[in-house]
Amino acid sequence: MRKLFVFIIFVVSCNDNTHIPSDVIKPDKMQAIFWDIIRGDILAEEIARKDSSKNIKDEKAELTKKIFSIHKTDQRTFENSLAFYEKHLDLMKTIFDSLNAKQVNRNYMEFERNKHSPRKLPLSSPLINKHE
Repeated sequence: MRKLFVFIIFVVSCNDNTHIPSDVIKPDKMQAIFWDIIRGDILAEEIARKDSSKNIKDEKAELTKKIFSIHKTDQRTFENSLAFYEKHLDLMKTIFDSLNAKQVNRNYMEFERNKHSPRKLPLSSPLINKHE
C-alpha cells in the first residue's frame, strides 16, 4: 500500500477541480487515516517479526480494520476517497505534505528530547565492562 502512496505523489495531474464531494473523506481526516495506516503497517511488521506465528499480511489487514473503525469509516469509503484524490493530485499532495511535515516535526521533537537527556549505555557495553 505504501508503494501506491509513493507512486501517487509523483504522478502529475492537470485537473484543477478542488470541490470535494460529500461522500469523499475530507483531507484532514484522510491525512489522519493515512498516518494511522502507515503506523499500523510498521506495528504489524514488528508484531510479525517478534512472533513467527503471526502473518504480516493478516496483521496489517486486522489493524487497518481497527483504524477504519476508529475513524468511523470503512474500506469502501476509503478506497472511493483514494480514487477521488488520485484524480486530484493537488489535494493528495497537500495531504502528503502535511504527513511529511508531521513526521519531520516528530523527528525534531524526539531529537530535541534526546539531545538533553543523558546517554545511557547498555549493561553489556564494552565501555562498562572494560575494567572487569
